[in-house]
Amino acid sequence: MYRHNLLRMLGSLWWISIAAMIAMLALPHSAAIRYDMVLLALLAMLVLGLSASLLPYRETPPGRGFGLLVGFFSLALSLLTCVAIRYSGGAHSPFFPFLLLVTAFSSGLFPAPGTATLLSGLSLCAYLVTVLLLAQPRASDAQLISAQSFLLALVSFVVNRMGAESRKQAMERERAMEELRTLSQMDRAASSFVSAVSFEMRTPLTSILGFSEMLVSRETEPEKEREYVEIIAREAQNLSKLVEDLLDVSRLESGKLRLQKEVIGLQRLLEVSMPLLESPREPIRVKTSIPGDLSPVMVDTQRMKRVFDSLFAYITRKSGPGSEVRLSAKNEGGEVVLTVNIRKGENGGRHHNGTRVFPPLGGVEEGDLDLAIARRIVQAHQGSLSLIPTSGAWFTIVLRLPELSIGDFLVAPSSISDAFEQGAAGEPGS
Repeated sequence: MYRHNLLRMLGSLWWISIAAMIAMLALPHSAAIRYDMVLLALLAMLVLGLSASLLPYRETPPGRGFGLLVGFFSLALSLLTCVAIRYSGGAHSPFFPFLLLVTAFSSGLFPAPGTATLLSGLSLCAYLVTVLLLAQPRASDAQLISAQSFLLALVSFVVNRMGAESRKQAMERERAMEELRTLSQMDRAASSFVSAVSFEMRTPLTSILGFSEMLVSRETEPEKEREYVEIIAREAQNLSKLVEDLLDVSRLESGKLRLQKEVIGLQRLLEVSMPLLESPREPIRVKTSIPGDLSPVMVDTQRMKRVFDSLFAYITRKSGPGSEVRLSAKNEGGEVVLTVNIRKGENGGRHHNGTRVFPPLGGVEEGDLDLAIARRIVQAHQGSLSLIPTSGAWFTIVLRLPELSIGDFLVAPSSISDAFEQGAAGEPGS
């Protein structure tokens, strides 16, 4: 909506107006005109317009200071126009339409009716002082001056309201487009998540169906039969775990899952899941920098372990041999921030066809089911999980969790009453 600098818009418009005003001086007229003073006023307008055209463009909405500058510029143009009116016939001056133009246009730049009223009022007062006190009008000019004053106030008000309505419609369109973009992103994320779930379910189901069919359709040796049954049992457990994870995601997003929170240090959570980075087949160099005074967090330890298991498994799976992982943590803005910097190995970070393995800037890879579940668990703890590409072969994962605070130990009133009821029910003799 503010694609251009407002002063530059007003200055550009005034260049055209000044050219038209100079052309009108050459037309036949009945009023006496002092060309030297009028041309001096027009020259001052040209200098003012030139100074406005030299200002840089602005992409952001103007603040209070910039609004004052626009008001001062508009008022200066109005005063200079009044000077030209004074020396070109007063109430009969051919330059009144240009005063009307700059006043109405300036009023339309401000959304607040009060600011526009003040600006148009000052312009109107300057015009009345010019034609009543300085130009010495005749008694027969009273009707003309009254009509001009009314027209100046009316046009300024109408243009201001039209500008306000236009800005309102533009904001509503922008809000609707933002909501549409959000819904589109959510739809793409849901589609990716469903695709990942389908892929993850297809693997154990294929094994279960394939080995079951082999057991039913052909005679097998006892050892082979036992091996097939073990594979079926293992894949069935994997499928059961996947279904349980999906149920957890559903409960997390609906708010029905109760987290069993407890106070724990981030260092302890990392130590439990750190062995996942120590793969003998694909060695990864790990460096940690966790300060001893790092604030503890209150989390569901079992589900938070699932988060770190998923993150470290994801890093191991996507980084490649010879990678380097640097873990650091700090307190920042009421949060505990864990930063994981990964330097991908020679074969890490790319698919076999050269496409990116890690997700794009600012999002979590919804195609990776474990990572998508980890993201939802972190969000249920009022935290965030971000994957950020950086320069070179490096990649960054940032996990934020709220610091431990006194609010974590406060119990809701309903829970307090429930506790009293449970205590009363458990008393001896009750």
